[in-house]
Amino acid sequence: MRHLAFVLAPVLALTGADAAAHEGHVHPPATAMSEALSREHLLLPDIPVTDATGATEGFRTRYGQAGPVLISFLYTGCDDTCGMIRGVMQLVDQDLQRPDAPRLTLIAVSVDPARDTPEALARQAAQMQASARWDWVVASPRDTPALLSAFGLPAGPVEAHEAVYLLGDLATGRFLRIPGVPDPDMLIRHARDIASGS
Repeated sequence: MRHLAFVLAPVLALTGADAAAHEGHVHPPATAMSEALSREHLLLPDIPVTDATGATEGFRTRYGQAGPVLISFLYTGCDDTCGMIRGVMQLVDQDLQRPDAPRLTLIAVSVDPARDTPEALARQAAQMQASARWDWVVASPRDTPALLSAFGLPAGPVEAHEAVYLLGDLATGRFLRIPGVPDPDMLIRHARDIASGS
């Protein structure tokens, strides 16, 4: 696995967190991360989203039966916060190549529909060496505010978006909201719990 600590360490330093390395991962303090998790129920709309290949489909139609999903929010023109988000997602994507990895679909939702065309998403996915299980999608400029609102996120300036992840299952509507810099191993463990119904 490639070492991505250089992506995550500056963010942890800014928050005053102590980083511990494990197989190339940077781990935030377990107590702080467990306290940051919140469980909630989300009824996500079937707003059309377009992926990096140019295919368009309703969000619920596409992912309603996908099982566990890990959703992040970013845009291709962002380096600081989005670099950290991409780093976390890439580590999870790499971990999912293990033989014992749970079923998990990764979804990167763009918050910048004006500039994030399918071609831009495809370039970003290629740069991150994203696997087939990691989707990059964007809604239309008109639909993006409603989509973000359904996720419980403000539709403000793209530069103001925060690092947050949603891990859950659209079929049940049960999600974990995870802010900040989560431990990829922790995300995998929670995905396994969701897949097993626990």
